[in-house]
Amino acid sequence: MENASLHARLHSTFLHTAEALAEAINSRDPYTGGHTRRVQKYSLLLADSLDLTAEEKQTLCLAATLHDIGKIGIDDNILKKGGKLTAEEKRVMNNHPRIGANILQYVDEMQEVVPGVLHHHEWFDGSGYPDGLAGEQIPLQARIIAIADAFDALTTDRPYRKATHTEEAIRVLELDAGNHFDPALLGIFSSLQINLVP
Repeated sequence: MENASLHARLHSTFLHTAEALAEAINSRDPYTGGHTRRVQKYSLLLADSLDLTAEEKQTLCLAATLHDIGKIGIDDNILKKGGKLTAEEKRVMNNHPRIGANILQYVDEMQEVVPGVLHHHEWFDGSGYPDGLAGEQIPLQARIIAIADAFDALTTDRPYRKATHTEEAIRVLELDAGNHFDPALLGIFSSLQINLVP
């Protein structure tokens, strides 16, 4: 009993440390405050409609929490830029999934989380980064996070535009079904829109 209690406390500490680290990264950019928690929330809402085990949901939760952890290695001049990035700035920014995966590989307990962090910017048609994976080559957790991440980006204020309403955000995402996003997962996500309040 004592060992089980200790394990539960250590696990809780581990999760809260991951959340604190993710929020520390988000705090560098005032326009992404709360982004981590919302992506986590939307990812788990979608996961609840899939046949995932409790362990898979827990891994997804951590991957969603830490999906942008690699931005710790991106210069503030790029990370906080209000306008469009130059080609070189975009190349640097596109390194953040690999930076995040490299950070997490040092933690044994994070090995199952790495695929979601590394591949959340892959596109379903193979035109994403960092590895140009396509379709179901892209890990499920990464395909889920991609939808949650894009939805949150659309439904929150950014320096270059105001937030989009939920219904319009879903319509925008649906335009990229099969290109950027897994169409089956996006169909499920769309049906949940009544619960998706930013």
